Amino acid sequence: MRKFFLSGLTAIGIAAMALIAPASLLAQPVAIDNDDIGGVVRSANGPEAGVWVIAETRELPVRYIKSVVTDDQGRYVIPDLPKATYDIWVRGYGLVDSPKVKSTPGKQLNLTAVIAPNEAAAAQYYPAIYWYSMMNLPDASVFGSKDAPANVKLTDYLNVMKNNGCVGCHQLGQLSTRTIPEYHLKGRTHQDAWVRRIQSGQAGENMVLLAAGQLGGMPFKYLADWTERVAKGELPWAKPVRPQGVERNIVVTLRDWHNPKQYLHDLIASDRRYPTVNAYGPLYGQCEHACNDMPILDPVKNVATNFVLPTTPDMPLALGPGNAGSVKILQSSAYWGEENIWDSKANNHNSMLDRKGRVWLAATGHVPDNPAFCKKGSTHPSAVEFPLNSTNRRVTMYDPKTGKYTAYQTCFGSHHLQFGYDANDTLWMSTGGGGGNVGWINTKMLDETGDIEKSQGWTALVLDTNGNGVRDEYTE
Repeated sequence: MRKFFLSGLTAIGIAAMALIAPASLLAQPVAIDNDDIGGVVRSANGPEAGVWVIAETRELPVRYIKSVVTDDQGRYVIPDLPKATYDIWVRGYGLVDSPKVKSTPGKQLNLTAVIAPNEAAAAQYYPAIYWYSMMNLPDASVFGSKDAPANVKLTDYLNVMKNNGCVGCHQLGQLSTRTIPEYHLKGRTHQDAWVRRIQSGQAGENMVLLAAGQLGGMPFKYLADWTERVAKGELPWAKPVRPQGVERNIVVTLRDWHNPKQYLHDLIASDRRYPTVNAYGPLYGQCEHACNDMPILDPVKNVATNFVLPTTPDMPLALGPGNAGSVKILQSSAYWGEENIWDSKANNHNSMLDRKGRVWLAATGHVPDNPAFCKKGSTHPSAVEFPLNSTNRRVTMYDPKTGKYTAYQTCFGSHHLQFGYDANDTLWMSTGGGGGNVGWINTKMLDETGDIEKSQGWTALVLDTNGNGVRDEYTE
């Protein structure tokens, strides 16, 4: 986009004119160049401020969407668009989506916003949390009574329903969760439909363990009450405010770079210690339980490719006990029927880039059984203190420059990786859940020697109850 500056006298003159000019004359054409689309958004009420203008195309190798927000005068510029034909429309609180209009970069395009005919129509565009906040909670008096498991407190319930359970995977409150598909309803009550619904697909077993097991089935009553009220036309009690101030400067670019069946758990683009590493380079995705692919997105060319993480025939699927997904479904899905859509062995949870642009993955390339140097009887310093017999997820590394992929025999499990700010570029790993230990790799030593046994270490997590700063004898 071109930038221009006004002299002080010119700016004062324009400001003076703005004070006396009618509002209808303030929304003037915006300055664009040949890779922008810009214009003014108006409705029957005049210029629309703080609404989104969205551009979408499927003419690129990946589906591409970019959205911007209008200013006080309803003006917008969608910048730096790749060459393609775009569908352009307006979305905003108090509106319904406007008809899509086709355009190409380098053109001025004024748009007409559509005022929502009623509150119910407007609410369909509210963020999911506005709908999810309508769900009632059990009264504090319920906990400790016969209507709740003896060991469950309100904080436990909130942890599953609000913080670390359902919302970790589902955007509760969006249309497909605040309503129940006929596939699940089929003459059932909403409560019975929720019992059936959470059994769907390969995540069903884990959902049942949380809702029916840990929480004793308590959520079904409140989920049913919520969706019944929504079905009867109840709307969120709060209304969202349109973007204000600097919020209107945000430009969001979205690319659809994998497939509808297998989710992306995470992605990495740079080394947080040196954020210019891999500038304009590819983004690397992680499928976790869903697949063995490492999706790779080139954000400049808008091209997506897959690197298939090597595994061996004797490696088990990263599904079943201890994992968020099961090998087989409990009940069919409203979307995928009886199909088992997750098939990961590598179990790529998340990744980090190092200063050389190499990708380090919390993934595995070996069977769970650990090598002898990890176990009791080994002379490895960490094994002497805390021997480990097996682990489900280890550490691997992909070098984009050479295409080489290396699976390392780490003794400890991996879940999240972080590089330290030390001379050895130490890569630290948490094991996740109740793993009880933390591991590390001296990547400088590993690069110099190639010896993963000597370059790694781990320790039990010990609470220093005597406060002496030394790992004394401890009780597990």
